[in-house]
Amino acid sequence: MLVLTVLLSSISINVKAQGQDANFHWKGNDISTVIGNSNADMNKVYLYNVGTGKYLNVGDVWGTSINAYNVGLELTLNSVGPDTYTIQGALTTTDGKFLGFPYVTAKNKNSDKQPSWDRVFCDRKPDNANVKWIIKQASSYSPTNKTYTLCCDNSTVPTGYVLPEIVEGERYLVVKSGASSSNRISYDYPTEDPSAVGNKNGEWKLVTLYDLKNAFKELFASAEAPADATFLMADPDFTRSHSGIDKWVVSGFLYSKIAASHSFEQKQPNTYYVGMGQEPNNNSRYQRSYGSYWNASIRNLGNNTNANGTVSQKVTTLKKGWYKVSCDGFFSPGTGSGMKASLFANVDNTTDGRSNVSAMLNTFDKEDFTYTAAELTKEYLENETAIKSPYVKASELFETGKYNNSILVYVPADGAKLNVGIKVEDSYKPLDWTVFDNFQLKYCGDNDMILDEDATSLSYLSKQNLNPNSAYTLILKRTLKPGQWASITLPVSLTAAQFKTAFGDQAKLSTFVGQDPALVSRLKFASVDLSKDNDVVLEANKLYIMKAVRGATVENGEYEKTLSDNSKYKVNAPYYVINNVVLPNVPSPTFKENAKSTTTTSNDIQFCGTHIWQNTPFIPAQSYVLSGKNGQWYHTASKLPIKGFRCWVATNVNSTTPAKALTFVVDGEDIGGSVNGIEGLEVATEHISTKTPVYNLQGQKVAENDSQLNTLPAGIYIVNNKKVFVK
Repeated sequence: MLVLTVLLSSISINVKAQGQDANFHWKGNDISTVIGNSNADMNKVYLYNVGTGKYLNVGDVWGTSINAYNVGLELTLNSVGPDTYTIQGALTTTDGKFLGFPYVTAKNKNSDKQPSWDRVFCDRKPDNANVKWIIKQASSYSPTNKTYTLCCDNSTVPTGYVLPEIVEGERYLVVKSGASSSNRISYDYPTEDPSAVGNKNGEWKLVTLYDLKNAFKELFASAEAPADATFLMADPDFTRSHSGIDKWVVSGFLYSKIAASHSFEQKQPNTYYVGMGQEPNNNSRYQRSYGSYWNASIRNLGNNTNANGTVSQKVTTLKKGWYKVSCDGFFSPGTGSGMKASLFANVDNTTDGRSNVSAMLNTFDKEDFTYTAAELTKEYLENETAIKSPYVKASELFETGKYNNSILVYVPADGAKLNVGIKVEDSYKPLDWTVFDNFQLKYCGDNDMILDEDATSLSYLSKQNLNPNSAYTLILKRTLKPGQWASITLPVSLTAAQFKTAFGDQAKLSTFVGQDPALVSRLKFASVDLSKDNDVVLEANKLYIMKAVRGATVENGEYEKTLSDNSKYKVNAPYYVINNVVLPNVPSPTFKENAKSTTTTSNDIQFCGTHIWQNTPFIPAQSYVLSGKNGQWYHTASKLPIKGFRCWVATNVNSTTPAKALTFVVDGEDIGGSVNGIEGLEVATEHISTKTPVYNLQGQKVAENDSQLNTLPAGIYIVNNKKVFVK
């Protein structure tokens, strides 16, 4: 675990972190400064790929060959000659600890063995591999853009080895180009200098631990990403045979660990397991094929006594402020199970709600694949590479980004201890299974912005003195009920990643299209694509409907911010927390989309919205309102009040003709059922109802609140002494 001994001071928004250029890109370091530096943090290097923005890491063949990933492997460089270096990684096995091309014996020069020598591995030594790297300045090198190329000269090999043509000669380290279905990318090893032909995927920068620590700032620019803090964690991605696995503290579960290889046995009655189904004591072909797919999981397997608990790691943070904790993972309840699993983050010695957060992991989609208890405990043998274990299948899904989970937690003091991990509860069925991998930690700064649905004017927003060139952590007070459609409009834009972090990975967002030409009484909404994390999906001051699948980030307590007039502004939980949000300007209180014509008696229709609480009758009669109480559409007979960050469909914009009943669909699916009258509907308040626990037919509580029904597997449940069927 890394500990910063000298705390960083506050950095102005106009001052870049040391190691960054004007566009917040890494400048890199001259290689002479990262070897034998008196500052130990300068000697810890992460290889940053210019073309892809990813770092060199491990996790391909055998689990020890290299790939490019969102976070990097800590490296140490040692000079062994002019422009020649060894590169030592943090991962060590019996085969070594350096990056290099394995030497090849005549016996192994065949297609079956080729994956074990046609690429770079991180666990080699001079006896079994070429571990000497030629590192030279790239053609694009400058004092503010310190780029390098890396290659191994495989022109000769020691006596007793052969030299296959596919790896012969000078082989450069180049990340593969083109589209990839995985967030981990492998390498090409061309003989041509990539820098000479402008291939940025073959250019690298030497980023140091010193740079990463100095990227921690209280306030980030609008174009700047949060600072990576994953380096504060040990073995965040459960890499094969990583000694850092011992930093994960296991409570409540049973496991059997082989200390020498840092591997685990998957047999019953063990419930905690790290691996991918391989024979724990044999480096077989199965390990070679799927070694990159190690993950951690909790299996019930009929051992109810040891099926509930936590797996967590205590992280020493650097600076106070907001941290984003994410991981890949899902929980899969067995038939009739009320098991649930959560990603959690809490800070030692505080009960503040924003410093003690959790969120349910994504629920496994049973259509992805099936599994049995026998498959979860099986040791997959040398000749069984055609069979993918459930662990391998899970990791393959993780690589597509399907099961990502994120939460934001507030760390109130520099150097505070942050506990992150997974909690499993109420597991009492043999096929209950929770699997997780690829933890990441991001630092989002310590400046905030409040958006409050209860505000009756925007003066509170003006008094926050928000800079349009700066990014803030958003405290969003907007009442939403998980599993139900609601209208939404915000004065800020959100990317797909931000939207899913706040409202759940399977949340939905839709825009208003207008009248359905195939059925004139139907109004259409179209889903927004949420698959590309960096795309803006919710634009500022535009109108949408959405379905959250997750409750608020913070459920208890209040949040307070000092305004420019020194007054205190408070919002009470529950509220959502969203990182790196920009307010381009203080918006108008209300706004409208352009009217859309219809062929019904409704004539024109217009989607309208408000950023403030209109606490007197405001929505026009003959409008359509989506109730946050029950997700139903209502037709107003008279004017109604409405809270902030909500929308409605106004009819008869250019006519006094009464509106005709309409239906509403998203991508052809009816939402909200039949339109109801709304004489007395309390649109303005939308109070959260008292939490009603959910029980299974065995009388076991499976959810604290009936709003979580949509997260439970299909079956019959008891809510308020009534049977409820979940499809």
